[in-house]
Amino acid sequence: MITQAERAAEKRRVKLEEIERQVKEGSLTIRKLTAKERKRFPPRPRKAPAKGARR
Repeated sequence: MITQAERAAEKRRVKLEEIERQVKEGSLTIRKLTAKERKRFPPRPRKAPAKGARR
């Protein structure tokens, strides 16, 4: 039986492979944000981990 974490890791791996394939094909371009875009869309603050969430 596969754990939820293993399923999530596999799903993430598949998505990353798809992105890499698209970049190689040229159908997807990854670029840096411009200074104007960074100002308009600042980084979001990280959420604090929930206390007692671990078992």
